[in-house]
Amino acid sequence: MRSITRSFYELGADFNLSPEHWIATQASSNLVAGTRLSEIVDVVSQQQTPPENARFVLDTGNAREGLLDVTVLGNPVSGRTSSKKIVQDGDVIISRLRPYLRQVALIPEGTCELLGVDRLYCSTEFFIFRAKKENSNIAGIVAWLLSEPIQEMVSSAATGGHHPRIGVDLLLNAPVEDCYLDVDFGNEIASLLRRHIEGQRKLNVILRH
Repeated sequence: MRSITRSFYELGADFNLSPEHWIATQASSNLVAGTRLSEIVDVVSQQQTPPENARFVLDTGNAREGLLDVTVLGNPVSGRTSSKKIVQDGDVIISRLRPYLRQVALIPEGTCELLGVDRLYCSTEFFIFRAKKENSNIAGIVAWLLSEPIQEMVSSAATGGHHPRIGVDLLLNAPVEDCYLDVDFGNEIASLLRRHIEGQRKLNVILRH
């Protein structure tokens, strides 16, 4: 069992007694210096109730280890009454729920066209990160989110008993190493993930005929 000790004077104005908060703070302080995520991306929270004919609504189980699972999607599901977040090409998504499940994925450029839809929807459990700079490729952020130091930090910070979640500020304040922002590195990841989706769609067509 992990533990941490703090003096009364270290608790700050909010008098935070959460051990997860302090363990995560300690873990984040050990991260390699870099550019804060908040300087690279915006957090997008636009929501809408999907129309009944919406064919692609991403739940947390559809994102894992950087990959987007579309094989179980594609059939309209009627009766949706809850709002979903709107996600678009180029976004990176990470589930705030049970972060140790590594439910992270990139929506590669051209995904909506490939799937034949105008927009995608996703669970409100996802944080959506969108590049601050237009036409900027943030695919490398996927690798950063799945890296061991970041995974240790988010796992330590998750609170909530049976439904542990993390706060987005934890990630936004964390430094991103320059290697994850390398253009060639990001382009390679984006290309591989797009081909993964293309392969899923082609296989789905073959298996259904």
